[in-house]
Amino acid sequence: MTPRPSHSLALTARAGLIEHSTESHRERDKVAFWADMVCRHFVPAECQSVASPEHFHGAMALRQVGRVNVAQIVAGGQRVARTSRLMARDSDAYFLVTIQDFGHSGMAQQGRQARLKPGDMAVFSSADAFELSFDGDFAQTVLTFPADELRRLAPDIDAMTATTLDGQGAAARLFAQVAHHYFETDSSAFPTEAAHHAASGLIEILAGTLSTHATAAPARKPRLARFHLARIKHYALDKLRSPELSVASVSAALRISPAHIHRLFVGEAQSFSTWLWSCRLLACRKELEDPTQAHRTVSEVAFDNGFNNSAHFSRAFRAKFGVSPRECRALSRMK
Repeated sequence: MTPRPSHSLALTARAGLIEHSTESHRERDKVAFWADMVCRHFVPAECQSVASPEHFHGAMALRQVGRVNVAQIVAGGQRVARTSRLMARDSDAYFLVTIQDFGHSGMAQQGRQARLKPGDMAVFSSADAFELSFDGDFAQTVLTFPADELRRLAPDIDAMTATTLDGQGAAARLFAQVAHHYFETDSSAFPTEAAHHAASGLIEILAGTLSTHATAAPARKPRLARFHLARIKHYALDKLRSPELSVASVSAALRISPAHIHRLFVGEAQSFSTWLWSCRLLACRKELEDPTQAHRTVSEVAFDNGFNNSAHFSRAFRAKFGVSPRECRALSRMK
């Protein structure tokens, strides 16, 4: 049999975790079971074992903290591929962050490649095809974050997918320590407000970690273009609550022509208008899910985040999140 990783991460039973293992499955069914669990809990993808199927092994434990999922995986060598066909069947958008705890792994996305050793981190997106490779036994901590919220706090994240974030850096070490602590903490008993703030805190820490590596990310645009793009996003986020915010107002404030603003967003994950709407809708959802904001009406939340038409806001919110603003608020209270 293939030896198990000699790694300190033992996936023992702990409160509040969802746990799966191939141990109780027939040898011929192990890989298929594992692939199903990866698709169910992470992202629809194809999984293949490096070793013969009967020698494959894998275990995962998952914890939900508000809007963020934290998992630990210990498994044998494998290949994981996210294809265009599978992407078409998955409408959610999120970023996954991997922390290499044991062994080595490879990652490829958007023409970039990362190679992780123990301690290193990397980010990849569910919105684009990717390939993950594990030549032998490994252990990883994997976190799943809502794409819009993380992109709002870390505007350069799309240029950082499949790049190695050196685990020796102080920010990366801090994030890894916090992530592991979140995994070890039973948050299922948290009050709704506490879980909400815990998730926000983890997202903020990741955004700070990414900001320390942003200058090392491969440049998809010239430096001047990236400088202006960052100026635009920072200005827009600062004025997000203003209903007058638009391409025209940004153009006037920053003295960048509307046409050039649109050109700067070419190749980004979203156009300026779509990005702005996403940021506003995300800000609304965050406030609707915040127990401390329960006294405010849906209309007040919408108007305070730049919307000036309640019906239009409700339609846009449902189109993006699949539920109405009131349903979103009600569902958050049930978590």
